[in-house]
Amino acid sequence: MGAVNSKKKEVKAYASKYSNSLMQYSSSTTSSQQQQQTSSTSHKKVTETNDSLKTKTSIYSTDSATTPTSNTTTNSNKNTGLNQKSVAPPLPSSTNTTTTTSTPNSTSEPRPFFSETNSLLQNAHQSNSFYLPKDWDLKEYQYNLHFALKSLFGGNVTPSVTPRLKKGARVVQMGTCSGPWIMDMATQYPECHFTAVEVIPNSLQALPSLPNISFQRDQLFTQGLDFPDESIDYVHLRSMGLSINAEKWPLLYAELRRILKPDGVVRLEEIHHAPAGTVMIESFIETLRQILADHNQDYDIAPKHGAILQENGFQVLESKKKTVVYGSDDKVSEDLVIVILNGFEDLGSVLAPRLGLDIEDYRHRVEMICAQCVKINAHMNWYSWVGKKASTTISN
Repeated sequence: MGAVNSKKKEVKAYASKYSNSLMQYSSSTTSSQQQQQTSSTSHKKVTETNDSLKTKTSIYSTDSATTPTSNTTTNSNKNTGLNQKSVAPPLPSSTNTTTTTSTPNSTSEPRPFFSETNSLLQNAHQSNSFYLPKDWDLKEYQYNLHFALKSLFGGNVTPSVTPRLKKGARVVQMGTCSGPWIMDMATQYPECHFTAVEVIPNSLQALPSLPNISFQRDQLFTQGLDFPDESIDYVHLRSMGLSINAEKWPLLYAELRRILKPDGVVRLEEIHHAPAGTVMIESFIETLRQILADHNQDYDIAPKHGAILQENGFQVLESKKKTVVYGSDDKVSEDLVIVILNGFEDLGSVLAPRLGLDIEDYRHRVEMICAQCVKINAHMNWYSWVGKKASTTISN
């Protein structure tokens, strides 16, 4: 009994420390919003007093000549063009779709899309475009991803998963990276045991030692998982689409079926990033598709996971699709644009040579693509799938 109480105290102590970090993240968001309002007023004054600032700082050569493309159903606050005299043009509001869309506060005044204070950790890269974060090169952008998806989907887990997280439940996260999800979950559910599985060397070294988290190395998630049969209540995968070859998914799902308890569930969170609207954007995305296809990876796998789950012995309990507009004036959109920029940065050594670019030109190209996505109000889709092991019926 004493050991149990000691364990709970240790978890609670870490939970308190981790909560403080969450509060700091939240307060940085509030502070940044206040600074952004001040920045907006300042920009308006500059526009009124200095007509010489008609040319915006941008990575485009044709910024002032292009009008953003509008979707068919738009918010009344959406811009119909760019303010030629503004140093930082007001960005369009997000679009309401049949699925949930990240939407800004309609009462806020137009402001630059990002501020210098809206990043979680120290960063190094300075962007010269009003359409992109001033500082987006984050060492730990997985935290931006975690908090953005937590906000987007209304928490770390969905209603179909919550009943499995009882006392003593065993949870596995595949692809833990720097660990924000599993640390958040371990403090939220101190009586559950979590196993972090990762393939990238040294990625788990920075994680604190928590009594209800253990660590495991794996090769490619497809060579067999080191867990007993029917021993796991919940498996979580996030942004694994480009880490697993297309033909390996059935092997992975077979292993998940083996290790999950009869009522166990798996949840997948995946982005479908296929913006459109300009020749540059569309040709870049199509080139990525071709490059990944050459590596036997499916760029468009996110919306297909429901069918793949069913084909591999799972019943789909829940499916969600969330649309996030690049130019939406909110923290979720901002964080996810940062994630995309850093994700492309991580792929630079693979993609740059295939595109015929050196690293600097590749980075510049990525900035141009993302800035155009913000400018024309393009969007990304995030999917959440929850699957349960389908019951096997034995017929005579």
